[in-house]
Order: sequence, then structure tokens, then C-alpha cells
Amino acid sequence: MNQFKLETLLQASGNIVATHRKEIKEKGEDFNIFSILNMESNETKTHSNMLVALLNPRGNHYHEAIFLELFLEEIGYSDYTKEELPQVKVQSEFHLGKISKEYNEGGFIDVLVSFPSGNTIAIENKIYAGDQPKQMYRYSLFNNGKSTLYYLNLFGDKPSKDSLYKLGDDDYQIIAYKNEIINWLENCLKVVRHGSIIEASLKQYQIIIKRLTHTMDNTLQEKMNALILENLEEAKYIKAHYQEAVNLIRENFRTSLCNSINNSNMSVKARVDKDIDHNFSKIWLNSEALNAKGVQLGIESFSGKGNTGGRMFIGILDKKREYETIVDGDQRLNSYWPVVRFLKAEEDNPLSLASTEILEKLHNNPDYFNEMLDASLDQIKSFVETYHKGYFSNIKNETQLGSNFKESS
Repeated sequence: MNQFKLETLLQASGNIVATHRKEIKEKGEDFNIFSILNMESNETKTHSNMLVALLNPRGNHYHEAIFLELFLEEIGYSDYTKEELPQVKVQSEFHLGKISKEYNEGGFIDVLVSFPSGNTIAIENKIYAGDQPKQMYRYSLFNNGKSTLYYLNLFGDKPSKDSLYKLGDDDYQIIAYKNEIINWLENCLKVVRHGSIIEASLKQYQIIIKRLTHTMDNTLQEKMNALILENLEEAKYIKAHYQEAVNLIRENFRTSLCNSINNSNMSVKARVDKDIDHNFSKIWLNSEALNAKGVQLGIESFSGKGNTGGRMFIGILDKKREYETIVDGDQRLNSYWPVVRFLKAEEDNPLSLASTEILEKLHNNPDYFNEMLDASLDQIKSFVETYHKGYFSNIKNETQLGSNFKESS
């Protein structure tokens, strides 16, 4: 490998990225409603619901089946020409029933498109969340062979073997936000009225997809592609070592935070769990009181992925599903995590190890690293003090937890 070419590649690509960032700032693309509401990577509330809203031929976008037809063309579903598209029904979170102990049935299909003929399209939608056991296999059983199964994710990755179970490559199709969804949104923009709210909404959503998939405008993308093609060997080495380098930053922060917790006066002991690149890499917090209740406190995810697309939180893990109280400002994540509190970085922004900006600061700025360590420790300590003593020290009367508690929804 040519060291000079490697340095030239990094410098030239850095210049392209700097231009890209400058254009984003000039266009005002950072002021995005999905970003402001911290909904960029929410698979269900943001992405599945947005897809359903656009694909629904009776939706209040008032473009009837045009968006749906463009989508079906983009994903290569040719059978749509035999269907009455205005009669198509589109749903999110289609419930197949409770997941069985063997994971052979049940679950939720993220997006279900039902045609008048009885044929269906089932889409499993992934942003950062990992696959569930036998997930794609379970969804393939729906509708007695009259359903086409798609696996939608950011970059066109394959489902896990555990998710596929008995399925082969011919039993499903892969579609990617970086390719099919961006292309589809671009085609949708061509048919909407210029200056309309629907155009603005499509552009806002398109910006988020491009951000999640690191997609640049065509001119800059062409420059980046040409640069890589001229330096293929060096680019290959960068790709091979990128994740390892990023994981070193994440692991350093996790280990330092774990040590800080154990060196503090908190009534819990911390230990790391899972490899740093695991979807749910975390720190567990344990104590005798927690063990007696059969619950744990956890901090996740240090991988930049996990349940919330990289946004870090501390929460109560209760697999018995008995915990029902929550402090104002905290929230319920799911049935296993009945209470979570999201950790904050500077200026009240989310702390996320998916953010390259935060990762760069953690690596390059020791003062920032220590500030984030102290800020995280303070937030963790506050959560532990709120819930550990109040609930887990055998207090029978929940009113003793304080007047600011409420029943979770």
C-alpha cells in the first residue's frame, strides 16, 4: 500500500466532505423537523409511518396512487399492473399475533401492502435495530404464499441467518434506503406541485435519508467515486480498518465511564456487557437491592445502534414486566424497558456514539472527553438516586417515591 496515496486520498476526500458540509449549512438542511424532534432513526414512528403515509392511495397527500405506483416500479414489483391500485390498503405494524416461545409465529410486519387480488407485500424495515430470531421466516409464512417479502435497510445488507432460519435467497428481496428509497423520493418530487407542503415534506424526509446513508449531491458523489476509483487499494484498507478505529473510541468511552461509576459513591456496581460492536453493547448496574427485585439498570448502546438508533439512555430492565411507575420527563421504551432516561451531550443534544462529530471530539479533544464523562456520570447518578433508593429498597407504598411520579401509559 502506498502511504503517500493513502494520505492524498484522506486529504482529498476530506475536502469533498468539507464542501458537502458547507452546502448543507448554506441550504439550511440541518434545520430539519425530523432532527429537531429526535426522530431521524425511529423505524416505526418515522420511517414506517412515512412510507405508509406516502404509499396510501387514499392518503391526504391527494396524489392518489401515483406514489404507490412509482414505489412498485422502483422495487421491481411488476405484478402491480394487474391490480386496481386505488383500492390498495397500506398498513404499518400489522399484527400477526404473539410471538411463540419457539419464534415460529407472531410478530409485527412493519409495512403491509394489500392488493384487491389478495396478494400482499410484506416489508421488514430496519434502520439500526438488529434482527429478531426467525423474524423473516415468520413473516414469510403470512398469506399462504401470496405475499412477496422485502427486507428494507439503509445500505442493502442481508438479513441475519438467525432471522432467515429456513429461507433461501429466492424467498425474499432486499431494498435499500440508499438506493431504491432515495430514487423513489426523487421521482415523487418530480410529480408534486412546486412550492407545495408535500414537496417540502418530501424534501425534509429525503434529507434525513441522505444523512443516514451518507449520500451527497450528485456532483460531489461523482467526485468522491472518481477519487476512490483512482485509489482502490488505499480505499480498501480504509474501509477495512474504519470500524475498528471507531470502536476503539467507543470502547474507550465505555470503559472510562464504567470505571468512573465504580469509583464514585453510587450504590451500584458497573460492568460492561457485549462486544462494543454488538447492537446492544451496554453497561449493567447491579446491587443487592436490584438482584432481590430481579431487575437491572442498564446503559446502552455504546455501538451507535441499539433500540434507539444510537441515542444513549439509562433505564430499568424488567423482564418480569412488573414495574409501572415513572418520573415526569422519563419515558417507557418497551415492555422490557419500562423506564428510560436519554443521556444528553452539550446544549441538551442527544448523546449518541453514532455521531461522527461526537466521536471526533471524544478522540481529538481530551477536555471534551472528560466533560462528556462527567456529564454522563452526573445524569446516571441522578437516575440511580431517583429509582434505586425509591423503588428497589423494599418500599411497599409507592406514594413514598414522591409526588412527581405518575402511572406510565
